[in-house]
Amino acid sequence: MTIAVLLGSSRKQGNSERLATRLVDGLEADIIYLSDYNIQPIDDYRHAELGAYPADDYRELIDRVLARDTIVFATPIYWYGLSGILKTFIDRWSQSLNENRAEFKARLSGKKAYVIAVGDDEPQLKGLPLIQQFQYIFDYAHFSFEGYVLGKGNKPDSILEDVAALFAVDEFRRKLSAKVELT
Repeated sequence: MTIAVLLGSSRKQGNSERLATRLVDGLEADIIYLSDYNIQPIDDYRHAELGAYPADDYRELIDRVLARDTIVFATPIYWYGLSGILKTFIDRWSQSLNENRAEFKARLSGKKAYVIAVGDDEPQLKGLPLIQQFQYIFDYAHFSFEGYVLGKGNKPDSILEDVAALFAVDEFRRKLSAKVELT
């Protein structure tokens, strides 16, 4: 089993990163700080002649992600949704679909996905629409949605006070570790 962790926070060592790295602690994982890369917004060519796509880091990143069979999407909850950089990265999947739909969908299909999201305003309730959005993305991409953790935190390291989120992440890590041992 190979794992990619997409960190969608603009803050290094933030709360969503703390949970995500706890999830893969002791496992081999490609941890990708999306904020370290230049990912331009999508240009919508669905109904026009295909133009040139931005010369940025998207292709490198999507190849790294698609080389893994498990993807962890980690994001702070910003205005009741996922972070802009993570959303931009997912939006760019449309570029790959435009270039070669069948190949890209085949490369997406069958991956396992986890979501870790941390917010401060009743995240266990108000974060549920974000989880539903990911469910729709995963359904479209034919991912197996393995689970999610919605944690409460705002200030640095405040997630470490959310015992339920820490417990849930530890349970997922045990399951991932068992799967790694089987492969």
